[in-house]
Amino acid sequence: MNSSVGSLPRILMATAMLLVAGTEPLVAATPPPPNPQTRAKTQTLRLLDLTADVPAAWESQPPSSSMRLAQYRVPGTAGPGEAELVVFYFGQGQGGSAEANIARWQSQFSSPSGNPVTPSIQHFKVSGMPATTAELTGSYARTLGMAPPGAPVPDQTLLAAILETPKGNLFFQLHGPKAIVAANRDAFLNMVRGIE
Repeated sequence: MNSSVGSLPRILMATAMLLVAGTEPLVAATPPPPNPQTRAKTQTLRLLDLTADVPAAWESQPPSSSMRLAQYRVPGTAGPGEAELVVFYFGQGQGGSAEANIARWQSQFSSPSGNPVTPSIQHFKVSGMPATTAELTGSYARTLGMAPPGAPVPDQTLLAAILETPKGNLFFQLHGPKAIVAANRDAFLNMVRGIE
């Protein structure tokens, strides 16, 4: 009986050591340092006196007009076709308000039944500057400037952001097939929210 009593503390100690060795610490772990490979998967875009991180998979193209600060081909990995990212800048006090642009974009969309499409709108700050995003999905009759609208293309999405900078508004538009824009939605929002 004495030998079993003497071995009990050793058994309890061994059991406790096994339990402690297999448990996670109760203190929250320090976040890992930034992964340099994540940074390597982006390219830097300079806009006025700001910078944005654009996914490396998006292919930079020469802007097709003087109103475009930047233009990217966004390859389709989530479906057929490709999308396009365009950044417009019209000058200080030019280009219209966020509300006016969203109303114009909304007029270019319709549902399969021909009804208007309601945009999903969010307001937030980016580096202290007001920003607005709008997202519309449906048949898209894209119009640029004063040109007449194109033929409506079904199953399209426009994800747009307006950043109100001290030098004037920047307009970001990611548009194309619904599945491709959806697959690049987080990357677009991360790019906009990360502008410095």
